[in-house]
Amino acid sequence: MKFLYPAFLFALFTIAIPIIIHLFSFRRYKTVYFSNVGFLKDIKKESQKKSKLKQLLILLARILILIFLVFAFSQPYIPVNKNVQKQANQTVAVYVDNSFSMNALSERGQLLEVARNKALEICLAHPTGTKFKLFTNDLKPRHQHLFNKEQFIQQVSEIQSSPVVIPLSLVYKRFAIPTQEDITKNSDKNLYLISDFQRSITDIENFTDETIFTYFLPLLPNQVNNLYIDSCWVEIPAHRLNQEETVFVRIKNNSNEDYQNLPLKLYLNDSLKSISNFSVSAQNEITTSMKYTNNSSGSQLGKIEITDYPFTHDNTWHISYFVEPQLNALVISNNSPESNEGLAYISSLFKNDNYIQLDEMNVQSLQISKLAEYNTIYLLNLEDFSSGFLNELSKVVENGTSVVLFPGIKNNPTFNNNFLSNFGANIVSGTDTTSQEISGIDFDNNFYSDVFKKKEENAVLPKVKGHLKFEENIRTRETNLLWFQNGDKALSHLPFGNGVLWTFSFPLEKKNESFARDVLFVPTIYNIVLNSLPGQQISFTVGKDLFYDIPKNENIKLNSQIEIINKTTGEKFIPGKKITDGYARIEFGDQITEAGYFMVQNNNEIFSALAFNYNRNESDLKYFSSTELNEKIEIAGLQNVSVVQNTDRNFSEIFDEIQNGKQLWKLSILLALFFILIEVLIIRFWK
Repeated sequence: MKFLYPAFLFALFTIAIPIIIHLFSFRRYKTVYFSNVGFLKDIKKESQKKSKLKQLLILLARILILIFLVFAFSQPYIPVNKNVQKQANQTVAVYVDNSFSMNALSERGQLLEVARNKALEICLAHPTGTKFKLFTNDLKPRHQHLFNKEQFIQQVSEIQSSPVVIPLSLVYKRFAIPTQEDITKNSDKNLYLISDFQRSITDIENFTDETIFTYFLPLLPNQVNNLYIDSCWVEIPAHRLNQEETVFVRIKNNSNEDYQNLPLKLYLNDSLKSISNFSVSAQNEITTSMKYTNNSSGSQLGKIEITDYPFTHDNTWHISYFVEPQLNALVISNNSPESNEGLAYISSLFKNDNYIQLDEMNVQSLQISKLAEYNTIYLLNLEDFSSGFLNELSKVVENGTSVVLFPGIKNNPTFNNNFLSNFGANIVSGTDTTSQEISGIDFDNNFYSDVFKKKEENAVLPKVKGHLKFEENIRTRETNLLWFQNGDKALSHLPFGNGVLWTFSFPLEKKNESFARDVLFVPTIYNIVLNSLPGQQISFTVGKDLFYDIPKNENIKLNSQIEIINKTTGEKFIPGKKITDGYARIEFGDQITEAGYFMVQNNNEIFSALAFNYNRNESDLKYFSSTELNEKIEIAGLQNVSVVQNTDRNFSEIFDEIQNGKQLWKLSILLALFFILIEVLIIRFWK
């Protein structure tokens, strides 16, 4: 407790006056003669005790009257902050939480409307000349400027609900950064945070003890139940024609009510593809799956839906991906008989295939610039690589192409090792010239998951005459898919950037014809092309995902204008663009503000579709109470942060309390009057 006028406390010395009166009684006693004094001895003793107690109580009441009267003139108060603002000039920042959770209702109406009104009250409570800053979840650049009262009121009236979710510490840190205007004004900083203080955004532990006086104004919503789709993902991130897709859906129940047999619907290109039921218990979550088949190529626009009220922004999850109408493969050979023999096997496999287009090139007439056009590149028993070819090959693999190496077993080991080390693969350690039977298949790998109806433990597999042996490096991500009886690898898989390196340990030639004619050959070589499709991001988050890396596509002219079109409204905007090594990244910034589909257009042709969803942090309707906020502030050790209690009051009262602390002078007067009454009652009724 502090005193606004502590000099008045010297008046406490006046309590000596009733004490002196008590000690030196100035009453003149009158003697009364009574014949039988002995009869009154006992009564006299009892009357003296009662008289002393009465006088002591009167003395105590008078002392307390004087004390509380002195306190009233000294104006005691309990400061809201330990450091009370002393600057005449103040910069006041107000954060209005305009996220979707503020659409909830309270006893005073919609929370966002209550927050806007409270921001206006804050503005009107401050004296003329105060400068204001406004923060919302959108973090608009114009809100970085200082406003006068009229400008601030105009900005507050324009606040609308926003899908963007930000932590409160971001607002705090932005206000803490001094601007030139702040330096010029040399003023105190006051920050008012008006929010429902959801647990997902209230990161008080990330606040720093800056010289900012921060006040939390919590708004309490009515109890609301919310059932929502939290996230969605696919089993296989690459998508091809006639592929069976499995979509996983996580649904959360943020309520105290159990839900049974509710419908879950999946639409693809505006057609209902799948429907199922789900059940989820109170304050719990479930993960369910839905299956369908890609029957068409091109952009696929899907959405998963549930039904729930009153919050509807999280009832739908949009997805999009692209199904290639055709895959392109390239086989590179040389003029050696072994290479030509391998070429014949692969050409026969893809002959008359409408889905996979195979091109053939001789290494001597190779066009390096064309490598990026292919999903898969087969290298057949090559004897040498130029450094330019190897560098370009690394780039295309990193950007999503698959490269398949059939090594020449007679090659100089240095040649093969230069190639393998370029991708971080295990290098060659020697050669095994004996015939070995392939004895192991990784049936659990997705690569072979749909190839065999059942696992044959003693299946007869082809023999290979001679193979390379490789070092074992436990730090590599290389995975063996096929291996020989002696444990040596026959085929391995190594991710590299967005692409994959597939390494056989033996050449594809006539002496290994048993492999080329075995039932294992077709699914292995064919699946390599099917699995060369790069993984795709099926959905983006509004306000969180701010860019998109354009996949390789020969139809895109990177130097020409790219546009993004809202499929629902038809509105267009031109995104930012960065081009590196022939690939482009487009940047959305803050231009995408609603969920739905956004088509990416180049030269008046749509080449990609992006699905955006609202941030689900807003769907978890759990809040911090005022008590919990105070506990977190105390744990964080913040000296200049406090929680305003009873925010339903008019802000002028709150402002007076913030500026001058909690005033106690009225209480002092009431207590002084109370003890005057006590004194009167004692004198009047104590006989």
